[in-house]
Order: sequence, then C-alpha cells, then structure tokens
Amino acid sequence: MRFPDVDYIRWAKALPAAKVNLARSGLEPCPPQLLGLRASDLVTNLPVHDGYRPLLETIARRYGVTRGQVFTVPGGTSFANWMAAAAALHEAPRACEVIVERPAYEPLLRIPESLGARVRRLDRRFDEGFAIDLDRFESLVNRRTRLAIVSNLYNPSGQRTDQATLKTMAQILARVGAYLLVDEVYLECLWGRRTESCVHAGPNVITTNSLTKAYGLDGLRAGWILGPRAIIDRAARIQDLLANNGVAPGEQLTLAAFRHLPAIRRRAQALLGPNLARVGAYLEREPRLSAHLPEAGNIVFARVLGGIETDRLADRLRLAYSTLIVPGRFFEAPDFIRFSFGMRPHRLTRGLRNISRALDDLA
Repeated sequence: MRFPDVDYIRWAKALPAAKVNLARSGLEPCPPQLLGLRASDLVTNLPVHDGYRPLLETIARRYGVTRGQVFTVPGGTSFANWMAAAAALHEAPRACEVIVERPAYEPLLRIPESLGARVRRLDRRFDEGFAIDLDRFESLVNRRTRLAIVSNLYNPSGQRTDQATLKTMAQILARVGAYLLVDEVYLECLWGRRTESCVHAGPNVITTNSLTKAYGLDGLRAGWILGPRAIIDRAARIQDLLANNGVAPGEQLTLAAFRHLPAIRRRAQALLGPNLARVGAYLEREPRLSAHLPEAGNIVFARVLGGIETDRLADRLRLAYSTLIVPGRFFEAPDFIRFSFGMRPHRLTRGLRNISRALDDLA
C-alpha cells in the first residue's frame, strides 16, 4: 500500500481567502440553527456496534435499504470511498484492475492506486455530453477487473447518469465478479424528487454519500456506505483496524440533521435552483465559455475557448478580482475550469462578472 499525493486537495487547502469563492465543491455552510439542536444532542459518547443504530436506521429508511446494508464512516464521502474500495478489493489478486472515469475527481483516481490496483480509464467526453458510453465501458472489463468507480452526479461536470445505464454497467461487471462503486454525494441535489440511491442498480453496486455537498454540512464529516452485506461486513473489519468506532458528536449531529432535513433541503434548493438558472443565462451570453449545463448540483465544468490558459485565468481572477475558480488541470482537462454556484446570488453574480472581466484582460 502507498499513499500518492492528491494535488487538487493540497491546492484547495492552500487557497487564500477571497471575496468570491467559486472554487468550493459544495453549498456554503448551513446555519447551525437549522439543525434544531437540543441539549441531548451534545454528546461525548454513544452506544455503538459497527455504527450508531438510530443513525443507521434513519439512513436505511431514507434510501430504501436494510440496516445491514449501511455502514457509517467518519471522514465524509472521501473516506467512505476509500473504505468501500478497500472492502471491494479485499483479497483481490495483485494484478487486479480498477476502472475509473476520466476526467476524474482526483481522489477517486488515487484511491485504487493507493491500494495497489492497476487503473484503467473510462473516457467521458465533452462532445458526448460527458455521458458514459456503455460499449467503451464494456471494452475495459476483463477477468482481472474487480471494481469500477464513477460519480453521479458526475464530478466535475454535474451530469446525471440514469439508473438504466448503471444497471447495465453492474450487469457487465457481475459477469467477472466485480463491483460498481458510485460516489453519489451530489445526487442529493435532485430537489424535485425523492433521491433514489444508485445502490438499487444491482446486487453488486456500492454507493457512498454524505450531507456535505448538497447541504453545506461539510464540517460534520459524516459519510456512509450502502451496499451488499459482504462489503458492509468487510468495511466494519477495516474500521476495527483504523478507527474502531465513529465520532460520537458527528454521528449525533448527523442524526439531528436528518431529523430536520426538510428545512435544510428547502434552504439549499432556494439557493441552488435560481442560481442554476443564473449560470445558464450567463453561459448563453458568454461566448468564450462552453459547457453542458447540469440539471442539478452546484458545480459547472466549462471549456475555455480562444486558447486562454486556465491557470493564467485562475491567477488573474485571484490576484485582480479576489475570485477563486478551479483550473481544469486538477481534473485532467487543462482547457476547462470548474466553478460552483452554491452561494448567495449577489456573490455568484459578482463572480461570474469577474470571470468575464478576467477573460477580457487575458484576451
């Protein structure tokens, strides 16, 4: 096992303060009062056995699975992804292969590398709307494949993969005894319907999630895994070695957040729905950016036209306009930028205007 550097995370942690932060990957922080906290929620210990039972049952009810298909993980979706991959690759042969989408959120690529697997890449192309091509996917699957990792909604572009596509992917993987791991943390942003977890796409599907990206509850760092019982049991054994139990205050506060999720969702939807329309209108009148507008989420991945280097654009925005974006090189796509719209409308409007001003400057 080795632990490669994750350049994007190092870069993000070193970002300076700015007046407009479009480099965030989630909604701006949720006001604590929306959690409706009681004195009894402030705990230093909880009765746990592979998770806090009330929280496990709450997650199971929300996503339509049994309690035995849920495992809670301290560290948010990021650590849940590592735990799920480690569980799926347990006792896999040294020459095993893992398929990872490209462009990719860098930790999803580094996780199988850290576990010693050979990585093969599933290209998701801009001119195809970043959709998953099933023929391309099937051509990558062989007897050495043990796992495929994708995100839904897709990070970095926010595109959704439908359940039928995921079911076909799971069936292809099942032929060789492999799992499909879906990071579905952005799927919570589908406001108009009850979120259907991707775990229902097949018996060999594993999903990871948390309340971070859609709801602005990053600091709770409470993530979870949904999946087959064998994966959940193996994750519990890994937890025995790494951390023993979860973080009691985090699990109790996460349970409080679930109790008040309707109000928290309304607040998030009130920000993200109108902001998505604002981004769409901006892209229509800004000819130097080309993007596939997602149906939901809080991030956009835009191609920068005209030969302008996106690192120069990011530097100009930071230094001249106190505005942050993510250069596409962190997502293996140097001609792109990723920016968020999970903030107050006046900040978003200012940030979008600053992108155009910086493009003017560099042109």
